[in-house]
Amino acid sequence: MISPVTISKIYSTLGNSNSLVPLAIKDVANSAGMSAGSYITGDKHEGKDRFMDEFGTMAIWLLGIPFFNKMLDKTLFKAFGHDPKVDVRNFKNQDILKKSIEFAPNDAIKSSIEKVAKNQKLHKGLTLTKFITSTIMTIVSYGAFTKYRHKVTENAIRKELIAQKEQEQQNKNNNPNFTGGLADFMFNPVKNLMLVDGAITTERFTQSRNKQDLMGYIIKEGAFWGFVYFASDIIKNRLEKKSESKHQRPIGLDSRIIESEELKHSLSDGTLKKALTDFDKFAGKTDVEIYEYINKNPDNFIVKTAKKSDIIPTIKDSDKIDTRKFIDIEEVKGIRDNLEKVLKQFEKEKNTSQKSAEEVLEEFLKSLRKAKRNSVLKNLGICVGALGIAVPAILIAIRFSGGEKQEFETKKEIERQLAKEGY
Repeated sequence: MISPVTISKIYSTLGNSNSLVPLAIKDVANSAGMSAGSYITGDKHEGKDRFMDEFGTMAIWLLGIPFFNKMLDKTLFKAFGHDPKVDVRNFKNQDILKKSIEFAPNDAIKSSIEKVAKNQKLHKGLTLTKFITSTIMTIVSYGAFTKYRHKVTENAIRKELIAQKEQEQQNKNNNPNFTGGLADFMFNPVKNLMLVDGAITTERFTQSRNKQDLMGYIIKEGAFWGFVYFASDIIKNRLEKKSESKHQRPIGLDSRIIESEELKHSLSDGTLKKALTDFDKFAGKTDVEIYEYINKNPDNFIVKTAKKSDIIPTIKDSDKIDTRKFIDIEEVKGIRDNLEKVLKQFEKEKNTSQKSAEEVLEEFLKSLRKAKRNSVLKNLGICVGALGIAVPAILIAIRFSGGEKQEFETKKEIERQLAKEGY
């Protein structure tokens, strides 16, 4: 039986617009659908070419930037003795930078931040260099892979067609009658991929081998960009607003929070209400004041929730805040607002129900979890359905639109070239 922690982590990951996992799932569905469509409409060469294109590109797209980032962390940053985990966004507010040193969870991290703080310009340069180099190297890798794929496919087709022509010539001799037929992009892994994808899309358009190739890419890339990068957040926001307005179920929190026993206890014993009161009273209004409150009040339920939602970064296997990393104060405020919505809705139902508080809480959380799960699955299902079924179906329909299946245009072009060469 899958534990509640595992379930919450799964739904949290699937519903996280900054995670690469939902992108990978959508891309696998899209790649599988496109590859299957190519095998249906074409032959083994077209199917293999599409398979290499889709899954090879996916590997470079998802793994290229992390790979080059890690290489540069171990070479470039190490050469200068800088900790690559120190986030340069902390430099924009020097007061917060000082607080990050003050509240550093251990001496090693404190020392690493202090060293970087003394040479902020160099660290910014190293970070920018890593971002630009990783992105360019990933794009270059895709360009090299595209040329390799084209060569492999063309060589395979040429080899097969030459063998066929030679066989036909031999058959003719035996049988004469026979015939044959930037800061956001730098630190958000998903948006970082958009730069690579932009280069991939441009490469696919400019390197299209014929009109058939180009038309297929226009439809595929247009749908891919729409449903991988833009539709998810739009669908997510609409589903959350609908859940809140129509069903009175505020599901803006991360699944790990909604599924957790901690949320249940905080509603039951008043911890959440007190946490909201304390946060509003003592956290202050400026970013520095809130940053300081977060570090000084680790037991506040809002702070705990933000940590569990990965908004406040912590050291691995620890509850201590990793002050090298950037904390988006606006997202912390968003956690506070979403928790308040949950509390208000629960208290409203508790005060109007004839049932006991425990029964109301159980039913409320059960329906809240169900609403959140449905939202995540609907969002992913719509995108996967569009990319894995609808788009490949459209391309298949186009290939059969003339009443009969259109051949793989690249194969026809190579046949024409071989005819000119005397085969």
